[in-house]
Amino acid sequence: MSDVKLEQAQYLDKNQYRKLLPGTHLEYFDACEAVEAISPGSYKTLPYTSRVLAEQLVRRCDPEILEDSLKQIIERKSDLDFPWYPARVVCHDILGQTALVDLAGLRDAIADQGGDPAKVNPVVETQLIVDHSLAVEHAGFDSEAFDKNRAIEERRNEDRFHFIEWCKTAFKNVSVIPAGNGIMHQINLEKMSPVIQSKEGIAFPDTCVGTDSHTPHVDALGVIAIGVGGLEAETVMLGRPSMMRLPDIVGVKLTGQRQEGITATDIVLAITEFLRNEKVVSSYLEFFGEGARALTIGDRATISNMTPEYGATAGMFYIDEQTIQYLKLTGREPEQVELVELYAKQTGLWADDLDSAQYERVLEFDLSKVERNLAGPSNPHRRLPTSELAKQGISQSSWKEQHSAKYSDEQMPDGAVIIAAITSCTNTSNPRNVVAAALVAKKANQLGLVRKPWVKTSFAPGSKVAKLYLESAGLLPELEQLGFGIVGYACTTCNGMSGALDPKIQQEITDRDLYSTAVLSGNRNFDGRIHPYAKQAFLASPPL
Repeated sequence: MSDVKLEQAQYLDKNQYRKLLPGTHLEYFDACEAVEAISPGSYKTLPYTSRVLAEQLVRRCDPEILEDSLKQIIERKSDLDFPWYPARVVCHDILGQTALVDLAGLRDAIADQGGDPAKVNPVVETQLIVDHSLAVEHAGFDSEAFDKNRAIEERRNEDRFHFIEWCKTAFKNVSVIPAGNGIMHQINLEKMSPVIQSKEGIAFPDTCVGTDSHTPHVDALGVIAIGVGGLEAETVMLGRPSMMRLPDIVGVKLTGQRQEGITATDIVLAITEFLRNEKVVSSYLEFFGEGARALTIGDRATISNMTPEYGATAGMFYIDEQTIQYLKLTGREPEQVELVELYAKQTGLWADDLDSAQYERVLEFDLSKVERNLAGPSNPHRRLPTSELAKQGISQSSWKEQHSAKYSDEQMPDGAVIIAAITSCTNTSNPRNVVAAALVAKKANQLGLVRKPWVKTSFAPGSKVAKLYLESAGLLPELEQLGFGIVGYACTTCNGMSGALDPKIQQEITDRDLYSTAVLSGNRNFDGRIHPYAKQAFLASPPL
């Protein structure tokens, strides 16, 4: 066959599944037809993840290996590598900056060889959010904490931030959200992910890799998003595929409805314990069932976010009415919302079309049995029901006992909580959790309860949206009165950026050899992570 005829044959092979998306001017690649051509009747049994992976193979894979790659998905084998082309790369400022420094160095090398350095750019859309640099040097009981902490952040990171600002205009395909705006995962959920992409006249599922282990946060939207290392992120940036084998895809059927007063944090801490025991390491999980359908995107995101804590790689939810409602709520363009629903229903990615999906392993979890939980000490999968706190000697058993203890309000007790932080992408992306915390604060204020002088309190929402709805509800002053004023929009305590303690408190801990602790609404509580003087840390919902 001549070279021309060979090229034509490959072109036809690659584009025979390219079709017009009904009701639009966009085209899409019909992965269902491609799969059915190889194995009739198999597409309807494929899990959600497999359908998304099949689509990108049909759209991007070399025709010579397309059939063999699709067979890996159809036959549920992991014998051969196949290419995965994520649509986006999402970075935080530390690892993201490192990747961009490499590209800047590559520009220098190109220039030294007489080439045009401006031609060195990420091929894939790259989004960098500055969220890992802010420390809580000034606590939430300081009315000027936000401005003071931001000033310190800018001073400490002047050179880094200057380079990041340069990248914003120097590189194509790079967008930057500067410091002081929120956490990468929450911004990804609220703003950056379109769920369905449309580029160059083609509609296709949004997918991304991120330089943070909690990138699966947006799996809640039905977007395959996984955390990777900096080198793999750079590979994707430059347009190279991330080679993969079909992962172990596990179905997690959520049954029942949660009890009144149970938060998404209570649920995720129970699920984390359950899934760790079920050994789902490196698996892609797909949550489904009536229990899953009743969860809001905020609740789903809390579950997806802690994917690394239960050891999996992804924690997916299907696209359904909750997805559409959330996209409307967060101000996505009406045309984009319509595209998501239309594309999902056309291609079998809508929840109703996945009733026939089959999994090699299905786990069942009953939401109605979840009680109020903490986790700790030391490990996020060590669930600790609040009903067990007194029995295990972690808290005092009664109000009377607490106030008859042999210490005054001015002397710190052994086991004191020195840090109490409402923080992290896991929980502050969930309005229900944050509003619940504010209502607890309101009740505490009504009862005349106050912060103990040794407790460093802080509130660091994942985005500025939290401040808006709390102000609208008249609840932000209640949090501020209790000492939980907004200290920044960043990872803060969850990332170990708790800031310094009051020198007098630190000295008292040392002099009296006190065993002090921290409580935070984060996702990790490993020894030494939260603060050097907090011997142990407990995870809790924002209201707890």
